This record gives sequence, structure tokens and C-alpha cells, in this order.
Amino acid sequence: MTRKKFLLMASCLTVLGLLLASCAPAAVPTAAPKAGAPPVATSTAISPSTAKPLEPAPTPKPGADAPRYGGTLTVALKTATPHFDMLQETGGMVQLPMATTYNLLIQHNPMENFKITGDLARSWEISSDGLAYTFLLNEGVKFHNGKVLTAEDVRFNIDRIINPPRGTLSPRKELYRNVQKMEASDSKTLKITLKEPQAAFLTLAALPYNYISDPDIIKQKGDMKRDVMGTGPFKMKDFVYSISFTAEKNPDYFIKGRPYLDKVVFYTITDEMTRSAAMRTGRVKILPLYGAVSTSLSLLMQKSEPSIVLQKRVTPGPNPLIPNLKVAPWNDVRVRQALHMAIDREAMSKAVRDFYPNYGYMIPGSPWALPTDEVMAIPGHRQPKDQDIAEAKRLLAEAGYPDGFETPLLSITTAQTREVAQVAVAQLAKIGIKVTIQFVEVAAWKELVFKGSFRLGAQADASAIDDPDIMLGEYYLTGSPKNYGGWSNPKFDELYALQSKTMDVAKRKEIVWEMQRLLFREMPRVGVLWSTLFAASWPEVRNWTQGNSLFLGNSLQDVWLAK
Repeated sequence: MTRKKFLLMASCLTVLGLLLASCAPAAVPTAAPKAGAPPVATSTAISPSTAKPLEPAPTPKPGADAPRYGGTLTVALKTATPHFDMLQETGGMVQLPMATTYNLLIQHNPMENFKITGDLARSWEISSDGLAYTFLLNEGVKFHNGKVLTAEDVRFNIDRIINPPRGTLSPRKELYRNVQKMEASDSKTLKITLKEPQAAFLTLAALPYNYISDPDIIKQKGDMKRDVMGTGPFKMKDFVYSISFTAEKNPDYFIKGRPYLDKVVFYTITDEMTRSAAMRTGRVKILPLYGAVSTSLSLLMQKSEPSIVLQKRVTPGPNPLIPNLKVAPWNDVRVRQALHMAIDREAMSKAVRDFYPNYGYMIPGSPWALPTDEVMAIPGHRQPKDQDIAEAKRLLAEAGYPDGFETPLLSITTAQTREVAQVAVAQLAKIGIKVTIQFVEVAAWKELVFKGSFRLGAQADASAIDDPDIMLGEYYLTGSPKNYGGWSNPKFDELYALQSKTMDVAKRKEIVWEMQRLLFREMPRVGVLWSTLFAASWPEVRNWTQGNSLFLGNSLQDVWLAK
């Protein structure tokens, strides 16, 4: 990706995003839901659309034949599902299979990712002061064990995110710090009251991690790591660790006529070449973004089987280098700035799967992103890199490291992160930073970074929606579990709270821009690439498209097989 192409692409996408934002209505009137379809919300969050993919996937259109019932859909996962409790998880290997077995209170419409629709909630109302959200639940919703869903069940699950039991990790709890109280006034009515108005509250409430589990199991066992008890279109039939997860049709699903499929099987295929081969031969019918294969393998796959449909997505998934700010030398901002300046993102993009260069804190084209000209003028983004390398060496010398230093790099083993780490070794050597990579599995990586037992980390992170409350909250707020490096800045926290409650889009954007400029000065993380991933499907898979992030469009309740 050349600098010229980046400027042109980002500028075009920014204009598109702003046009969409300015045209978006503040509220959507209640509409009678179509039979078997998710109901439309009574209101939507007042916030602009997020960035669009660089290469939009074709909108799936039903064939001449009507939807058919029956069949088994096979899906590839790139790593094993470690457990079943999405509350305590940040990755997709739990979310994707669990999305078929659970429902959310509200959701991002899987076919129109930035439109909020009902799921368990059939409608909702927002008070005139923007503080109270009252949700009315659908009738006839049952957990897979036959228990009828109540508003208290929903309240319990949301409260578990906000106030996790001792010893339970809740990576996204900071996103819901604005919730003051929740009340289940009757079996079908849930009222959530905020401390202050929040522009993105519905966006946060609809995040595709907020599954509603049977509270009885949580009360008995403490978590849902080994149990699956939701209300979703499919229910777990079988699980073989590191081999497969099988879900079968829920005959009592509350949306009549859904799902179409009899069964869904997720196969764990850790080798990239083997995943590609499984897709080419038809062993698997869907290779989602989670199944990540390289650009070359994706194109080879389609060349060998031209009927395979490819969808390319630039996702809100940063691939950063994460310094531990609680240990030397990374507690010195000059060293972090030197790290930032040493990274050649264009060279990294060419070396790592044609991923999109990460020049900022919001994905390219997002209406929340800083102006492209401003971002590209920041030291560290210059081409050629001679000036940046010289400045990085000067900063290291000023910080007391004229000859550089040695540092371990803790990296997860997934293909793209492994490649990022290996390229980073060569790039950092140019300024005297000698890196030794320690590769560990995802679970071990998380255990170490949550404890602070690392100096420099590398991983592929992922968010569902490119909204400032999420992208700037999860990774940078003081005390946020995903703020792995332990950065804390009271001014940033103050600005975050201010933008979150600012309902005017233009004013909110000004605050978000100020936050990003602060991040560029402090550099608590060093952005390297944005995950640019391919999803693939066979043509007989109907009514499926991958969402604009790893986490959207995964319930499969409306998918059917043409043969």
C-alpha cells in the first residue's frame, strides 16, 4: 500500500463516512417487524457510521429458489475454542461458535452492520433527557433447557459484565461505567438508567459479546466456561477440544421459521494451508474472517475454485506493539516515541499479508479519525524513513540509551502476529533495539500480560465497532483490562468521559481528535497494521455475509443451503 494510495483511499472513505453521518437520522420510528425477521428499534444512537470496508462485499441476494430447510453448514476456525464464557474473553474463537447459541438484548443488524435492531428486545424507548432506556422483551423466548427468559435474567447478565464476581475477568466492564442502575419492573420490561447521556450507549449495548446466559448455571458454577445455555437458534450438541464444536437446530426458537439449517459444525484447523485446502475441497463451506488466510492463499483458493466468493475487510483490529509502561525503558515516553518512529508501516504492510498500514487510532475512513493530512505529517509516518530513524536514535540517546538496548518481545503464535513480530525485529535493529521474540499461545499471552509479566508485547487485537467509546476506551482508559501496558492519563480519561456524553456529532468529533493527538504524544501503544482479512463462502451458502468486523454476522439464524 503506497503513501499515495493511502492518502487517496483514506480521503475518499472519510468523505463517504461524513456524508453518511450527516444524513443519519437521530431516531427511527417503530416499524412492524416482518415475520421471522429481527424487529426494528424505536431509536438509534446519535453517532456517525463507522468506517466502510475498502472492498465492499457484494450484498447477498436470494436466488430464484426459496429458502430451504435442512443441511449441515461447516465452518473453519483457526485456533481452538478455549472455553465458552464470552464475558471473560476478548477473542473470536469463543464468540463465533457461541453466536449461534446465544442472543443479545439488541444487536447490530448482521446484514446492515451499523443499524441497531432488536434481538431479545422487540422494542425500546428513550426518555426525553436521554438517561433512561426501557426495553420490552419478546414473548415466548426460552433457554435451551426450557426455562422461560425474563427481564431479570437479562439484568443479571448485564450486571455481571459491569460488576463481575471476584476472580472473574470482565475485559469490557469499563465501557459500561456510565450505567447507574438497572430494574426489571416485570418479567418482560428492563429499564437501564445512565448517570449521564451517552451518544454510543445503544452501540455498546448491542456489542456482540453481551450474550444472555441462564443465571441459574452461573449461580451454581460461577461462570459459563464449561456450559452453554442460551436462547439462540442453535444449541450445543457436541464439543471436542481443538477438533470441533457442533450445534444443532433449536426447535423452540422464538423466531418462527428459523433457523433453516439442521446443524452447524465448527472445525478447528490450525494450519493455514490446511484451512485453505479444506475450503477448496468443500470440507468447509464458510471460511470467516476468523479463519484468516493470506492474500496469496485467498487468491489461489479462488483461482482453483472460481465459484468461491471472497469478501475482503479492513477491520477495527489493530496489530500493535504494546510496551509495558510500568518497567524501564518503556516508562520513558522518548523510548516509546523512538519505537513508533522506527516502524516502517508500508514495508510492514508488504511483508505481512498486505495488511493495511496503521497510521492512526481509528481505522481509515472512519469519520472519527484525524484528518489524513495531519496524520501523515506526524513524525514516524514519513517516507523514506531516514528522518524518522535519525530522530529515533536521537531520542534513545537523550533517554540514556545511545547504543540501544535489548528487550524481549512476547508475541502470540497466530500467523499474522508472528510475521509482525519477525519484521519488527529487523526494523527495530536499525535504531539499536535488539529484540528476542518469545512466542506463546493466546491463553498464555493473556495470562502474562494481565499480570504485567512482560516488557514488550505483540498481538492481533479486535473490536466489533469502530466507535470512540470502544476503540479509545477498551485500550487506553485507566484501569481497563485491555489497557495491557498500564497507561494512565487523567486528561485522557476526562476527555473520554466528555466525548461519551456529547450528543452533538461535530463537537464529539473535536474531542475525539484531541484525544488522538494526546495519544500520539504519549504513545502508550504503537500501531503497526490494521487486520485486512478475507472471508470466503461457497455459492450454495445463501443469505450470509461477513460483518465489517470479526464479531458481526455470526448467528447464522438466516443462513440456508441451496443444495
